[in-house]
Amino acid sequence: MPVALTRRGFLGAAALALLFQPGPVLAANLRDVSPEAAYEALESDPSIVVLDIRTPSEFSRGHVEGAINIDYYADDFAERIADLDPKKTYVMYCQAGGRSHALMRAFSKTEFSNVMHIPAGFSGWRREGLPFVN
Repeated sequence: MPVALTRRGFLGAAALALLFQPGPVLAANLRDVSPEAAYEALESDPSIVVLDIRTPSEFSRGHVEGAINIDYYADDFAERIADLDPKKTYVMYCQAGGRSHALMRAFSKTEFSNVMHIPAGFSGWRREGLPFVN
């Protein structure tokens, strides 16, 4: 009988892998960027996928235009992340960086090849006066 992959299971497996493998947590292609750098990347490359891992309620109060909302706390979180194309380029954020930081650690043990993480989160995006939609 197949076992469902849950958010906790996905992140837990990645955390265990980190404990037993030496080296940096983030690969060179998984990097933290400022909100401004993320905005510039999005402006220069429309193929970049914006990944917002906040709750639907947070998302409804404002998000980066074109963002895909995958709720970090949802039961199907791991499945939805696993369904993403690991060869695409992503800009990822949560509200203030905590949830997205945990996901970056998990991404470091996957096939995702290019993820820009905004540690300041959507809060930092708004603080910088960058455009967003409601």
